[in-house]
Amino acid sequence: MTTLFLAIISAVLIFYSSKATGRFVEPIKELSAGVKEIARGNLDKKLDIHTGDEIEHLADSFNSMTEKLKNHIQHIENATAERERIKTELNVAKDIQVSMLPKLPAFTERKDFDIYATMRAAKEVGGDFYDFYLLDHRHLVITIADVSGKGVPAALFMVIAKTMLKDFTIYMRSPNDFAAVVASANRQLVESNDMLMFVTLFFGMLDLNTGDFTYVNAGHSAPLIYEAARKAYRYLPAGQNFVLGGLPDTTFEQESIKLKPHDIIFLYTDGIIEAMDDIHEQYSSERLNATLNDLGGEMPLPDLLDAVQKSVDDFEGKENQTDDITMLALRFNG
Repeated sequence: MTTLFLAIISAVLIFYSSKATGRFVEPIKELSAGVKEIARGNLDKKLDIHTGDEIEHLADSFNSMTEKLKNHIQHIENATAERERIKTELNVAKDIQVSMLPKLPAFTERKDFDIYATMRAAKEVGGDFYDFYLLDHRHLVITIADVSGKGVPAALFMVIAKTMLKDFTIYMRSPNDFAAVVASANRQLVESNDMLMFVTLFFGMLDLNTGDFTYVNAGHSAPLIYEAARKAYRYLPAGQNFVLGGLPDTTFEQESIKLKPHDIIFLYTDGIIEAMDDIHEQYSSERLNATLNDLGGEMPLPDLLDAVQKSVDDFEGKENQTDDITMLALRFNG
């Protein structure tokens, strides 16, 4: 009887123990299987466990974590897609901007002058620009400018300024109207300047028959002239008129100089002289003058501009370019 009683008690204990163990173990197995499925990438998996204890709380925590992870991944995917879209649009804007600049090499059939230019933006698109074109067989116009700011807004303002200047110049009747052209372009820029931007500008015209070079400097860095007779560069005297896009009634004064055969006019933007090294020292106008004098004025203009750019790059070292760098060189051959 005792043995029979003990057997019955043991069977009852084993039954209830197995049932209790199953009620505890099965949710854990379900939790483990669900976590493995989530780990394989199924973030839509939801753990449906209702035990009223810590296991249910743990399952709810996994569900919450999975939902947050899913939202985070979606956010990253959206942000990545947006960055790619912006990058694509900036590349298109860069291509459009480059296409608006004069094609190089240019005027290779002409023997009375050589001209070359480069532009390297600090971002995908920049606010610097250069331009050159013949008004007629004997008058060559050159332009270099720097729009305040960088990126797409500066590039858009650059397009407006470049277009206005060229449109007014084409209808110019006399070299004496050169300053008036700049004043007219300034008035138009002020009227459409909702972004409150401005342009520094050096604007010149060379008479290829006489060597007379007429120019207006509107707040831009003074260019250099290489005098072949002296075999040396010096800064061109250039009055500091006010910038374009600032005040509607600004007047501008034009100046002139006579170029002799093989003289060079070297134009640049302040991205060169304000380039910095790792101790925040600027490249400076003095260093630019010294660099050009070391290079001389006899090498081809593309090589000259490349050498100046290399000098700036070597000076900056590992520092990133912070401003647009644009250069234009014109040699009068007479």
